[in-house]
Amino acid sequence: MNSIVKKSLQLSRASPIIARSSLVRPSLIASYSTQPSEDLKRQRDEHLEQLKKYYPPSLIKSILAAESSVSPELWEKRQQSKVDFAPPYTEDFSTYDPLYDFGRHEWIEKDQPYQPIPQRIPPGVSLDKDILSSKSASAINISKLQEQTGLSASYIKSLTVRQLISKRVVNMTRKGKIPSFYSLAIVGDRQGNVGIGEGKDSSEGALALQRAHWNAVKNLTYIPRFEDRTIYGSIQHKYHSVVIKLRPAPPGHGLRVNHIIYEICKCAGIKDLTGNIYRSRNQMNVAKGVIEALSTKQTILDEAAARRGKKIIDVTNTYFNF
Repeated sequence: MNSIVKKSLQLSRASPIIARSSLVRPSLIASYSTQPSEDLKRQRDEHLEQLKKYYPPSLIKSILAAESSVSPELWEKRQQSKVDFAPPYTEDFSTYDPLYDFGRHEWIEKDQPYQPIPQRIPPGVSLDKDILSSKSASAINISKLQEQTGLSASYIKSLTVRQLISKRVVNMTRKGKIPSFYSLAIVGDRQGNVGIGEGKDSSEGALALQRAHWNAVKNLTYIPRFEDRTIYGSIQHKYHSVVIKLRPAPPGHGLRVNHIIYEICKCAGIKDLTGNIYRSRNQMNVAKGVIEALSTKQTILDEAAARRGKKIIDVTNTYFNF
């Protein structure tokens, strides 16, 4: 670096006006001189020709005027950058730095963690070797569900689960109250299949939810959807003391319904719906009544067209043209 500065100072003293270029030599200092040598004159001409490749004549004059104001004394007293973590060069980007300009690792896919995720195990406690194998309780339950329902394990794991009710109940006997936990849950694949299940356990609410989850998987039913987003026509259904009224909605309308109906629609894949609940608003009866209404009270396009003796496209344009 010192040899370059000395050479640039000799060049600057020997030339009348010479530019300090960030493209060729970042350490060149412009100065005035009266007797340039042939070698220095040739270097000055090459330097100016290099500048002309990138800058117009008006800008070259500005560069020469600005760089000629930098004296060798100021260049020697310049302050270094105070940034600790930065490339060693600040002006010349024509070369590659082996540390800052090249990646340290090859391309890494982000679908899996780069490092294994550690398990938080308290000191003095060891995990069972079969905790994640086919001998675990969850794997056994899934295998039983596969046998009973005929569904694959991956499909059962992909189902969306929503807990609607969780409460503590008691059974009054002559010996006193027998407490237990009750849970009501729904599952769905967001493609029209939804199921509801109930579960009870005498000791823990989590076990009650687990049983409700498995029962809901067993009770999966299909709900027809118009354009995979709403229902076929208006529905009015009475389930015990609950009166349910549901109406289709245009695209982008959203779900403007009771909170229980909202969760059921989310699991079933219904995106646009309007509805009201009249008389009793018992959550359990509302959930069961809505699933019963959606699965049994709808008239699909094929049936409507067959009853009227028309084509499906004509029925769609007449009754479902939002």
